[in-house]
Amino acid sequence: MNASAERNRGPEVERELRALMARYCDAVNRQDGDDWISCWADDAQWVLMGTGVSGQRDILALWQQLMSGFDFVLMLPSSCLFAVEGTTVTGHWYLQEYTRDKHGNSTTNISRYRDTYREVDGQWRYQTRECHFIVSGAAGLDGPYNPLVKLPGNPLQITD
Repeated sequence: MNASAERNRGPEVERELRALMARYCDAVNRQDGDDWISCWADDAQWVLMGTGVSGQRDILALWQQLMSGFDFVLMLPSSCLFAVEGTTVTGHWYLQEYTRDKHGNSTTNISRYRDTYREVDGQWRYQTRECHFIVSGAAGLDGPYNPLVKLPGNPLQITD
């Protein structure tokens, strides 16, 4: 791909990567493992708290183990930056997470995810995700929790 075509592809890739993160966070917020793991490449790697896990099966197993301890998780993406260099696409996101475990303990996390992405059958997937916690501490989330359901249709579908 020539330099001009690569520059022109950047905004399209960024839009698709933002949609990937939206699907990822929506799946986390609904605790939907099937939708969440569909955001990952088959041979992806997830590094969380210094420990790496590879492959969709093991990544999903770890996520399900972690999520089983929570009453709810609310993940909110913030700022992001991407670099598109030929077929290599990297980026990072800042996120806020609010959690309440099964014992009523609430936590808030601010983190940065460093990512590499791979296009699979026309869809962008996470190839690697490395989470770095910037701050983590108690949060006052003592109100009632109303579980989220998957909305009908595809709110992320982009139409021209």
